[in-house]
Amino acid sequence: MGRGFVGRGFAWIALGAVVAATAVAPQAARAAGGNDAEKLIRQGIELRKQHDDEGAARAFQQAYDQVHSPKAAAQLGLAEQALGRWEDAERHVSESLRATSDPWITKNRATLDDALGTIEAHLGRVEVLGDPEGAEVSVNGRTIGKLPLSDAAQVSAGQVDVEVRAPGYVAAQRTLTIVGGQYQRLVFHLAKEILPETASPAVKPSAGPEAVAGPGTTSTPGLTSTPAAEPPSQLRMVLKWSAAGAAAVGLAVGVTFAILHANNVSSFDSNPAGCEDKNGTALHANGSKAPECQGTLDAYRSDTTYSIVGFAAAGAFAATWLVLQLTEVPVHSGADHAQAGRLCAPSLSGLGLSCELRF
Repeated sequence: MGRGFVGRGFAWIALGAVVAATAVAPQAARAAGGNDAEKLIRQGIELRKQHDDEGAARAFQQAYDQVHSPKAAAQLGLAEQALGRWEDAERHVSESLRATSDPWITKNRATLDDALGTIEAHLGRVEVLGDPEGAEVSVNGRTIGKLPLSDAAQVSAGQVDVEVRAPGYVAAQRTLTIVGGQYQRLVFHLAKEILPETASPAVKPSAGPEAVAGPGTTSTPGLTSTPAAEPPSQLRMVLKWSAAGAAAVGLAVGVTFAILHANNVSSFDSNPAGCEDKNGTALHANGSKAPECQGTLDAYRSDTTYSIVGFAAAGAFAATWLVLQLTEVPVHSGADHAQAGRLCAPSLSGLGLSCELRF
């Protein structure tokens, strides 16, 4: 009986020791981590005295990652300020100042407030609005969230690249220059991507009792899909009717100058001086020059040239219109589509007649 009581007593003592060790272990670990972080902070302060701000920032970052204390955040933010990393510096110094009950922060608040003012003078804010909802927003290559954003993004003064992208939409990017303290608003409306059209599958003919194919013909059983003829292109229509209009103008020019030519010839022939045309020179009957007739002569010779040019242009443009008209594919429907607008001529295979030319 005595030995059992003693055994149970030792068991309770062992259990209490385990519980105590379990309770003390995290505290010891936290204390060890705090000591390591404090060593890193002291190391960072020494590096800053040696003007090694980059090395100091690394030491402060390690301390901050371990304990996330207000002191570590403040020291890290001050090192980032020295390196010109204004956005990170603002975030860490502001975080440290929110710890109003921390003794170290209370002691150094004035210094931290001054540092924060200097940091904010190198920062601006960019508000990004737009659609579609859920589009990803990046500022200087860093993703800051998705539309709609809850707040404006804080950016360092200088050139700022803002990009918005979303699946199924064309990405958009804008570059702007921000000065310290400036607030800028950007609005994006992404356009949907235009996907290439895919060819629709052909309708498979269904076999039926009417599917009978004679010799030398292609059977068309059941219901088949007949492709619709495409209407003439807009450019073709413009060319055709432009040619028709130019032909009409050329004809009008030719007729007009032909009439003027006839009138000037009549005036030249009826001149009282009795002038004659000698290779473009107006002469009297005695061979002397006739300046009083030269103007009429030059006029009717010019009329001849213009009349020829007008008629020639009218013929050329009329021929162009005719070719475009004859080669235009008419729109047909039904079974007549396959044969409409074709001229049958012997095929190269020599196996009979086939429609080779289209008009």
